[in-house]
Amino acid sequence: MARSGSKNFTYTRNDIIKAALRKIGEYDPGESPGADEVADAAFALNGLIQDFIVEGADIWLREELTLFVQKGQALYSVGPSGDHVTSSYGETTLSADEASGETVLSVTSVTGMVVGDYIGVKIDDGSIHWSTISSIGASTVTIASATDGAASSGKKVYFYTTKAFRPHSLLSDAIVRKSTSGIDSSITLIGEEEYYTLSDKDQNGVPTLAFYKATLDSGSLRLWPAGDGTDDKVVFIANYYPDDFDAASDNADFPVEWCNALIWGLAAELAPEYGVSERRIMYIEKKAAQKLQGVLDFDVENAPVQFEADIGAA
Repeated sequence: MARSGSKNFTYTRNDIIKAALRKIGEYDPGESPGADEVADAAFALNGLIQDFIVEGADIWLREELTLFVQKGQALYSVGPSGDHVTSSYGETTLSADEASGETVLSVTSVTGMVVGDYIGVKIDDGSIHWSTISSIGASTVTIASATDGAASSGKKVYFYTTKAFRPHSLLSDAIVRKSTSGIDSSITLIGEEEYYTLSDKDQNGVPTLAFYKATLDSGSLRLWPAGDGTDDKVVFIANYYPDDFDAASDNADFPVEWCNALIWGLAAELAPEYGVSERRIMYIEKKAAQKLQGVLDFDVENAPVQFEADIGAA
């Protein structure tokens, strides 16, 4: 028996829609659903995937983000128009002393830099001067806005292309402060009430606590205490929503094993709108629930579970 030798099965938005409509008996194989039916189903599908995230379907969407800590700043906006938070960055160092007011910087390496990138220069006072790259030479980089302080040779230079999207939440046990020597120290993620009862929120020091709130357009991350300019980076794991289905040919931002869960879930969403019998609706809903639970049980972290006895219980 010959095998295909391929493991490249994919499915599109319209593949899901057609299969879901067939499940509820809306059209027969070989036919094509109408434009209005597809539009209505696409709307329902985009709503469905948000429900799946609420159920816990996001492990493959997690992303490690790096926040560049600004001296004396406690509040950071996380989003495309927010502060300097990214999933990928490069770093180098200054190769010469730079005075305040410089726009042409001597750097150890320009590898990986791209015109238009955000660029941050560590200033001697502990702050980071942020600008964008205007041009790149053999061993120099020209920035759009002049440095606002002196920076000695050997000071860090950070650069990256894209700011992070807004996470809907952070993984509570995975937020750390990276020291200049590369050592990670845990930061405790706390709730809103606990944060607002902290004293002296404007004090500077080594951040040990963080509070995150996902607002509509961006996320709000607060550090306590505010950075003192010693360490530059806080790293955390962000939980994201999947990409929307915008076009007929869009592939799902889900692993391949989620295909049937999406199809049956959409069928369950659409069935009441198409006059499907109550008995058939109950069957479809049961099947959808089984498919969803199956993939939720499958897509879990490979990590041990630890149980502790409550020795204080009577």
